Formats: sequence, structure tokens, C-alpha cells
Amino acid sequence: MMINLKIRCAVLLLAACATLSACKNAWQNHDVITNEALNITLADQINKTPELSTFNTYLVKTGYDKILASTKSYTVWAPTNTAMQAIDPTILTDTAKLRKFVANHISYQQYFTTTPNPSLVIRTLSGKNIIFTSSTFEDANIVTGNVYVMNGVLHTINQAAGTRPNAYEFMVSNFASGKQNAFIQSLFHSEIDTSKGVKLYTDPVTKKNVYQAGTTFPVTKNYYFQRVSDISSEDSLVTYIILNDAAFDAEKAKIGKYYNVSTSATISDSLTKFNILKDLVVNHVYSADNLPDSMITTSGIKIHLDKSAIIQTQKLSNGVAFVVNSIGYKLFSNKIPDILIQGEFPDSLRTPSSPTIKIKKDPLNVRFTDIQSASITSSPDPLYFYRYKVTANSAQYKVYYRALNDIYTTPFNQKVDFGTARRYPFAAETPLTTLGYQPVLVGNYAEVYLGTYTAANYGTLYTFLVSALGVTATTPSALSLDYIKLVPIN
Repeated sequence: MMINLKIRCAVLLLAACATLSACKNAWQNHDVITNEALNITLADQINKTPELSTFNTYLVKTGYDKILASTKSYTVWAPTNTAMQAIDPTILTDTAKLRKFVANHISYQQYFTTTPNPSLVIRTLSGKNIIFTSSTFEDANIVTGNVYVMNGVLHTINQAAGTRPNAYEFMVSNFASGKQNAFIQSLFHSEIDTSKGVKLYTDPVTKKNVYQAGTTFPVTKNYYFQRVSDISSEDSLVTYIILNDAAFDAEKAKIGKYYNVSTSATISDSLTKFNILKDLVVNHVYSADNLPDSMITTSGIKIHLDKSAIIQTQKLSNGVAFVVNSIGYKLFSNKIPDILIQGEFPDSLRTPSSPTIKIKKDPLNVRFTDIQSASITSSPDPLYFYRYKVTANSAQYKVYYRALNDIYTTPFNQKVDFGTARRYPFAAETPLTTLGYQPVLVGNYAEVYLGTYTAANYGTLYTFLVSALGVTATTPSALSLDYIKLVPIN
């Protein structure tokens, strides 16, 4: 028994030694593989890969091989030699274009094919955005992925990715003489950048800040980029609509009369053009095959784009552009909007005492806020009023309001007047356009139709809620308002 036990122990010892030896060799092999990967840079890996020799030639020519040999982390999507054969020769012979082309295949940080979910927009060293999925890079397929080395990740792709233009670049390069581009070019202007300026004082006459010399400088900006959308920016993705000249002219004919300024045809023309183009940017990327029934533009207007109206589709570095021969939308209460004046926000007022602003509930338990001035026992010249300042189109409007009489047990009268001057006129002066006095019924929560008003010109419109004439201590008046609404009809 003792001999058998010794033999068994010897066998187990030999087996254990064999296992330890195997584990040691496996661990040594593991170390060899890991150390080799960690000692190779992206530049080394690309250089030693035969099928990437052409791309490597241009890495060296542009100096990006040195960047990929640094200790920073990068991801490279390298086109194969076959893919490089399809490159436009003008790119390869132009140093600036070549550098941008090569940089368009490199990004900071490490991106594996497991990173997108399901896709990822990545900024490349060219400054342009690309779309990366688990199997594609832009329009290319990934042939070999996730080659991990010391300073990053290498993917091999079967198609090179040229730098795509952004929305502005595409419009300028392809529609330089187009009417849409011409107007946007006219909106470039110079401003003084005071963001780093050292303020000395505020001029008491002009009310403008005065800065230390040399701390401010002129910059070129564009009103369209500032007020609508910066379509040249690579930081956001948009659907941009470009009207051909026929569509642009059709839009001018459709909406021009709503931006009339009788004192200046030039201003009217500029207002019309701006209001055509402000509704052509959508903060979402749509494909021509997957257009929704309606899209909301950055200006808040709902538009419809029929697939049959699309002349050209262009993928962009910041989205997609559609060149179209027409565009659809609801004209009134959308393109030409309703005007809603909330009573509690007067621009100015004239009342015998401060008005009362209260939150109330209607019979359906819906909350609203109104403003009231009660017990007006005299009628001065000019009358008491609340004034509201809005911007109106040169259009005809139906006018409604809601005014609650929970002040008296009998109706009182008030009216709505319109004018372009800030001051309410005295009796001897030219009166404003008025919709006439209306009785404010007791406990009436309903919206009341007052009549129509036509604004002759686009621009500032002052709306006055005015107290009644002939008021005495025994027949007092009041002012009360929830809202005034102007609905365009023509």
C-alpha cells in the first residue's frame, strides 16, 4: 500500500509540473502578443500592411505618419490599395486637398466597431463629420476592423471617403449664381467683437460702451447664420432646402404682399426674401426616401416637402441638402402667423390706479391670467388704456378677444384700437383705427369676435384696449382682458 501511494504521489507531481509548465508557456506567449501590439504605433501598423501601401504613401507625403507615430490616441479608417485607385487625381496633386483627404480618415480617440449604437457621428481631423457604424464608414464597408495597437485602432475600408461639403459650402460651390445664395451673401457684414474688450466706461450720450484701444477687433458675420441657422457649422446636423430660382420667384410672388413697407420697396424685397429663406432649415437629418409628412423648421414653421419636388439630394458633412422646385406649407396661421396678445403683459398703460393681475379658472377649470382696472369713474382726454406692442404682417386680420366681467353686475363698454404710433391720440387728433365699443357681459368666458383689421404695412403695430366715453360715478366703466387674438385671413 505504501509503495502504491508513493507511485500515485509521483504521478500527481509530474502531472502538476506539466500543467505548470504549460501555463507558464501560455502566459509567456500571451505576454509576447500583448507586448508586440503595445510596441507598434498606427504608423508602423499601416506601413507594414501591404494592402495599405498607397494610403501609407500619402500619409508620409502629408506628414500624418508622424502624427500617427505619436503617443496620442487615434482611430484610422484606411482605404485599401484598390479603393485608392478610384480617387480623383486632382485631390492627389493638390497639397491642401490631399491633406484634407487624408485627415478625413483619421479621428482623435479610439473607436471600435462595437462603439456605435447603431451609428455614431465622429469629427475627423479634417474638421468634417463622418458616420461610423459597426460595419461601415460613410459609404464604405469595413473589411478588417479593430486592429488594436499602442496608440489607437485601425480599420481597413473598401472605399475612400472624400471630404463632403457642409450646407453652406455646397450651396456656394454649386449655386453661386442662384438667387438663394445671392441673398445670403448680401447678409454678410462687419461687427466689432467686444467679447475680450476691456470696458472703460459707458458714454452718457450714446449709451454705448467704450473699450480700451486694441482690445476689440472687427469680425465678419452673417445675419442668416445669426438669426436662422449657421449652415456652415460642423457642430450640428441639418436638413437644408435649396430653392431653384423658379421656386424662389414663386415664393416671392406668394408671400411678398405680406411684407409690404410702403416707404421702401428695397426693404419690402429684403423682408420677403429673408422670410422665404428663414424657413428652409430643419434640425434633423432626413433621407429622400423617408421624408415625414411635415417637418418643423428652426423658425418653428411646419413645412411639407414632396419627394417629386426634389431635383437633387446631396449628403453633407453636417447633414443633407435637398434642391427643390417647390415647397409646401399652410400659409395662414403658420407662415403668416396668428398674433396672440396676453392681457397681463402691456407695453404701456394709462389708468387711474394700478391694474390688478389675477390667475383665474374658467367654467371648464382651465386656468388663465387676466388684467383688470375697475371703477373708472371719469373719461380723460386721451382715454384710459392698456397698450400692447406687436409685429404684424401687411395683412387683413379677424380680431377676437376674451374679456371677463366679474367686476360689476351689469355690462360695461370697452374697445380695441390699432395704430402705428406709440401715443394714444387726443380727441382733436386723427383717431386710430377702431373696432368700436363692445359690451363686456357679466360672467361671459367665451371668446368674442370683434371685427376685421387690415394692417397696411409690415412692422410694429400698437394695439390699445380703451375705456368707455361718457363715464360717470353712477355709470362707471372698467378695463378687463385675458387676450386679444389677430388671425390673418387675406
